[in-house]
Amino acid sequence: MLKAIFYARFHPGRGPSVIHQYPRGSIVRESSSNTVPLLSFSDISAYVIPPYELCNQALSICTGEYRVLGFPISLEDAKYERNRFTFNVCFVLDEGTDAQPWEQVVKKAAAFFRAVEEEDGLLQAEERLEGLKWAGEDGYPTEQVGVIHTLLEAIMEEVNAYGETCVRIDDIHVLNLRLTPRRPAPSNVRAWNVPLLIRALPSPEEWTWDLTLQRIHPHIDGVKHIQRIADLADVELKLVKRAIRELMYHERAILLDIFHFQAIYAPTADFAWFAKDGDMLEECCQYVTVDPAKSIIRRGNQELSKGIDSNPTPTAIVGLYSSLGPGLLLHDFVLAHEAQLANIDIRRFITFGVLKGFLRRVHKYALAVDTTSSRELGTSDSSPSKSKPKSSEDIVKQFDRAWKKAALTSGWATPPTEPPAPIVAAIISHSNGDADGVGDEEDEKLRGYLDGKHCMDEICVAVGMSEKRVVEEIKSGRLGEVVLFNK
Repeated sequence: MLKAIFYARFHPGRGPSVIHQYPRGSIVRESSSNTVPLLSFSDISAYVIPPYELCNQALSICTGEYRVLGFPISLEDAKYERNRFTFNVCFVLDEGTDAQPWEQVVKKAAAFFRAVEEEDGLLQAEERLEGLKWAGEDGYPTEQVGVIHTLLEAIMEEVNAYGETCVRIDDIHVLNLRLTPRRPAPSNVRAWNVPLLIRALPSPEEWTWDLTLQRIHPHIDGVKHIQRIADLADVELKLVKRAIRELMYHERAILLDIFHFQAIYAPTADFAWFAKDGDMLEECCQYVTVDPAKSIIRRGNQELSKGIDSNPTPTAIVGLYSSLGPGLLLHDFVLAHEAQLANIDIRRFITFGVLKGFLRRVHKYALAVDTTSSRELGTSDSSPSKSKPKSSEDIVKQFDRAWKKAALTSGWATPPTEPPAPIVAAIISHSNGDADGVGDEEDEKLRGYLDGKHCMDEICVAVGMSEKRVVEEIKSGRLGEVVLFNK
């Protein structure tokens, strides 16, 4: 918050002087008031009105518990006494206040004061007005004399109250200031995050769209993850991440987790606040409700209306959210509450809770306890020559010999000349992975994520498998003993 604002300049007879201040007595003590100034102007006057070489650039001065921001201006012209006019409009803040958002405000205010002086000589002309009082003099400020004090008052009051101000001096000069707080840096964008637009993007004429944004924008639907968007748009992954970070910085997009019915969601501590907020509950009901006319179920080859026209009530919504918890798959939750979810879009139902912060995703992780695979344990034949991958032809010949031996020992009169084609095809298909090294490569890639630090979403996107298949691979035993846990 702005504590004070003052206009100072170098006077040929008085030296560095404060001509206007707001509030009264904040910088220069008034004889008729007991108000103690926030700071001592004499201690910082040499910095507020610095040598000419240091003018026309931003300055920041810390004195006591306050920070003074300014942008001293020095104009050189023969019309001025000593051929130079130096002034400064300073903003006083608490020392601990983040000064970065105020720097552009101070710079723009200084540019405005410079413009009115260079174009109309307004600053010099005001000092010659009859009856004008300076800061600290009896009767300050003089009503209806000059505009600088009124301008300073409007800046401080409106910026503190609204974060912006618009002050018109005449038909030509209008001061517009806006305080834009510093936005925090966006969180890390990962390949398995799902971007969701929360505000429409301005048209390309209003906001420059780079080539990456043009290509990925049609694919940002709140469903596809970033890796999928990069693949569909044929754009390098790091460029997509950079574009999404830009949208997040401008508060146009947020990141969600991948939505699927094997996921687990649980309420957070903010759920109690949500359950008591009537407006939020009504907003949730409107957001998650599906139009009954569009709500259909499929039975055989026919589409039938669900036939339930009642919209969910706030009480029902609270009950549904409270039914979620660690250990309950979203799939099981939907089946258990099928009737209550008749007119509710389950994706919107989950998304609303995540966006408002009263619902969180419980992620699944995998930790390899014993990396010894079942292949290494079953070393019945450890000959290097026999451990090499075999071709499909060798596998068929080996199976043919085994098939005939089994047939003869079983008492068949005439063994089949060749094994059934479906069995051979299945064995070849199953063995090709090992023969070509594909299965081993997938196992090695998957093994790198079994340290308990990578969530299942990350693993699935990295290895290009569904969660069901990843779990099957983990439980196959080829990767050793692996523990799955949620957190």
